[in-house]
Amino acid sequence: MVVERVHGVAYNELVEVEDDSGNRRLGRVIEVGRGFAVVQVFGETHGLSTGATTARFLGSAYTYPVSIDMLGRIFNGVGEPIDGAPPPSPEDTLDINGYPLNPYMREFPRDFIQTGVSAIDGMNTMVRGQKLP
Repeated sequence: MVVERVHGVAYNELVEVEDDSGNRRLGRVIEVGRGFAVVQVFGETHGLSTGATTARFLGSAYTYPVSIDMLGRIFNGVGEPIDGAPPPSPEDTLDINGYPLNPYMREFPRDFIQTGVSAIDGMNTMVRGQKLP
């Protein structure tokens, strides 16, 4: 969904989308430009019209309450339990986007992969742990 005439919107910001019937859905900003934002709607987009749909930017990323009680449970795509049991009691709240990895702390790739093709082995060496084509 593209929302026009916006300012101060951030990438990954949580959005509440409301249709003309008052049904609300969540989404997140996946692209920001001059005066517009592209929103990924979580769930169906059926019933969203260009004239009557409103978007409210919530100013933060999507966080979700987590706990050890979640192990073995079944949840839908937005984290609601669908196994018939009540929601678990949260112990912490985490950003669903995770945290960036520190490239300095990762293990350095060392295992050479020999292909037997001299042009690859000599000019474009491959090492286990790298992203390979």
